[in-house]
Amino acid sequence: MKRKTASFTGTRPIFSGSPSIVPGGFNLDVANQHFAVGDVIPAGTLAIANEETRKVQIVRTATVVEIDAEDTKKVTLRVDEFFAPCFAVGNKVLKAGAISGTFAAAPQITKIEKNGQSYVVTLSAAISGLAANDTIVEVVDNGGNAAEIGKANTVTIRDEEVSEFETSVDVTADTMQYALYERRVAPIPASQKDTTGSFLAANPHVKLSKSL
Repeated sequence: MKRKTASFTGTRPIFSGSPSIVPGGFNLDVANQHFAVGDVIPAGTLAIANEETRKVQIVRTATVVEIDAEDTKKVTLRVDEFFAPCFAVGNKVLKAGAISGTFAAAPQITKIEKNGQSYVVTLSAAISGLAANDTIVEVVDNGGNAAEIGKANTVTIRDEEVSEFETSVDVTADTMQYALYERRVAPIPASQKDTTGSFLAANPHVKLSKSL
């Protein structure tokens, strides 16, 4: 799979221009989220940056390509030329826009099969109503209920490989006069956008573009 060395340069930029970088840097929050060492968090991924702890949590999403007709617990997720999903075994997921029920009942990823342009997850249970082109999103425990991890206030600006030790993550909280090409990155659920669909709900300084 091809990778970019930076997020706003190269053969297919994900920003329409060079965004600002939040100074000081952050580390991946591995205390509250599980990641597999060696996995890549793609550039342009939604993130929640905490300036007090200097930790970043990742809003993990993916587009459904196919659901196995014989085993609906097996779901193929979209892999792009420039990015792939970054889920880990143990993550719990639900359909974006239809998050409900208890956290205990949410399907858990029990197996991930990655082979070139193929990314297939096996779930502990099928997700009701899930279909091709839907978005799945990681959910967390919120008082016993399944919920989004939170509202993204930043996006990553380059691919970040998960390290065995600390993983530094650079983010932008302001795209300035530019915008993120959302069709070139992992899916952004409607719940993460403002009412216009053109900005992040938790940060109107991150502008989104539907241009391809």
